Amino acid sequence: KGGVILDVGSGTGVLIPFLRKLFMPSLIVEIDIAENMLAVARRKFGSDGILYIWGDAESYEFDRSFDAIICYSSFPHFENKEGLISHLVSFLKEGGIFAVVHSSGRDTIHRIHALNEVTKNDLLPAGDELAKMFEKRGLEVFKVIDTEDEYVVAGLKGAKVKFI
Repeated sequence: KGGVILDVGSGTGVLIPFLRKLFMPSLIVEIDIAENMLAVARRKFGSDGILYIWGDAESYEFDRSFDAIICYSSFPHFENKEGLISHLVSFLKEGGIFAVVHSSGRDTIHRIHALNEVTKNDLLPAGDELAKMFEKRGLEVFKVIDTEDEYVVAGLKGAKVKFI
């Protein structure tokens, strides 16, 4: 309760209602490279307790740190996945959570992406591979789900759960 959450590749803000209900954060920061998607989110949810940033999460220099960072249905679209993790972890508070989440399994996502020339190479690594990337960047992985219906890899910065 009262933390600051970063929603990476936030699109139209689909996570905003869930983040508000589950975590009651003082601020949700939405970042997306697509300005039109952020405009839709702003129209749907307003700006009370939400900061919208039009920018590239791989290089954006945030002016604050975060209690939680979530990449929901956006991680495959980042070209330099390891670089993204390294960059974002630098803005994660000690005890903070970093999570990559999809409500479909990896194979389903790959099949959908294969249908489009633009997204055909936008792939998710296996859950255990992403867990290793997390660990190399100082995150303590506490959840790996890589099934046909769900994909979740989550880790903590430091050893103590601070924000769940």
